[in-house]
Amino acid sequence: MYNHLIIPTFAPEHRDEAMRTIAEASAAIDSASILFAPTLPGVYNGGDAIWRGSFAGRAACEAALASDAWAHAARLLADPAVTPHADIVSYANGTVGGPVDGGGLYRVALFRASVNPTAERLEAFGRQTASLPNAISSIRRWQIATADAASGLHEWTHVWEQEYADRAGLEGPYMMHPAHWAHVERWFDPEYPEFLVHPLLVHTFCAIEQPVIVA
Repeated sequence: MYNHLIIPTFAPEHRDEAMRTIAEASAAIDSASILFAPTLPGVYNGGDAIWRGSFAGRAACEAALASDAWAHAARLLADPAVTPHADIVSYANGTVGGPVDGGGLYRVALFRASVNPTAERLEAFGRQTASLPNAISSIRRWQIATADAASGLHEWTHVWEQEYADRAGLEGPYMMHPAHWAHVERWFDPEYPEFLVHPLLVHTFCAIEQPVIVA
């Protein structure tokens, strides 16, 4: 599966129009699945909405985004008067796991691993991030993937996605779990020799009615 993620920030006076136009265009394009939902309060660099499309492959993704059905949405997303900022990432499925099990909350974080990003360090970071669901039972479906193309606040290198039954599963068991602080946080802390990830990141989430991370 090939995925395209857009996290737009709209000008307040254009937000309703943009949300409506993108929702209509999303229903008209050919895709395996599409999430488009407003973000919830408490996001960090999280935009006004999350758009995530999954496609059979990269060619199918590119064709959908170049189609007439998506053209009006594309114009609004490219217009700085309507969309002053957007973080955009394209990526193939990476390491994925967990049950495909109902709705709740979708959370995605975007990272830029830019401090001495050797192949060995990147592999270890991905492996340890993927190990978190083994310790944190509130994480249901999850995926850690590397970006093919990215823009926005950074040229993002990693997409870390999770699904939870509810927001409490993210902000309690995940954020506070010792495995999070002991095994993964050191990649983000300049005081540790493992320091890898630029401190500016995206942390955003929205409500979902069905699973988002598909195989």
